[in-house]
Amino acid sequence: MGSNLYFLPGMSDQDQDAYINDLAQYGAKVVRVWVNQQFGGGHCEKGSKLQNSVPQLETTLGKFNDQTLDAVDKVVNKLAQKGIKAIISPHDANSLLGDYRKDVYSQKWGKSSFYTSQDAFDAYDRRIEHILNYTGKYSKKQWKSWGDAIMAFDLQNEPMSPDTSVCKSNDSKGWLCGRAKKFRSVLGADNKIQIATGGIGGDISHDCTFIKAATQCKEIDLIAVHRYGGSEGSNPGQWSGGAKEWISQSGGKLVFIEEWGVDTGSNNPKTELLAQANDINKAGIPNLYWQFLPKKTCSYDPSKDSGDKFGIFVEGDTDIAAVMKGASNANAAQDWSKVVG
Repeated sequence: MGSNLYFLPGMSDQDQDAYINDLAQYGAKVVRVWVNQQFGGGHCEKGSKLQNSVPQLETTLGKFNDQTLDAVDKVVNKLAQKGIKAIISPHDANSLLGDYRKDVYSQKWGKSSFYTSQDAFDAYDRRIEHILNYTGKYSKKQWKSWGDAIMAFDLQNEPMSPDTSVCKSNDSKGWLCGRAKKFRSVLGADNKIQIATGGIGGDISHDCTFIKAATQCKEIDLIAVHRYGGSEGSNPGQWSGGAKEWISQSGGKLVFIEEWGVDTGSNNPKTELLAQANDINKAGIPNLYWQFLPKKTCSYDPSKDSGDKFGIFVEGDTDIAAVMKGASNANAAQDWSKVVG
């Protein structure tokens, strides 16, 4: 088990160290981080006062700001020193929505053309190649060869979620498998670093997670499920009841829950986190929580966040360590030995 934390590179060295130490003590195995912009300058993000300003990787298409990768490399290196592996999302599909997260891809192609235009494919492939060939400022490791620290790369965070008509038509232009082929060609056929889908279409309720364009693509290794359900009490067995079907739909690929969360506005996380985690463990599916938040350094209440009520602070009154331990002791429904061994 592990956690997502998309703003980890934006935190101060001291706060990064404290958070990573907490997760290591809890028994976390994996943390998912993103190649994205961080505002820094004291900006309050989900209860963390961010100190490090990090630019977008591309402010001009094809010109890469390695300061962005340096910031990610620093935290991946710190995680590795604690025996925690990383999943890296090389881009966030939400950037295509045109809101405050917009970037050069949004400006040129928008949310639909990005997944259907060859020139967009080519531009994104250049991004993939640059990221994989990057050599860390702190780790001194070339990322494509750093399998001891990097478990997987997502194709993107939630590809096609800004326009699910693209995935509902089974990705007619072949974006998913085309990008997976690019990843694998640069990584090499025998590289143990995995290629994950990143949660196609966003939440599983959008019916894109297991489309054949992904499950029948041999270069894709991991199917990432993003699911935010109700309470375990109102829907008992919500995880264990669906797991066998997920595996049967996966085309023989490994399935993991990359994002899930407890609605802290409606449920007490002290009991609900354990209840849902126990059901996930019963299903035997590895999982990452959205999000175990660093100890609070600025004012924020997840239960009152209209768009994201799922955050649970470390060093709080929710027993995260017990949940992590339960996951470590669970029997996996599939054989993950080649990935985590």
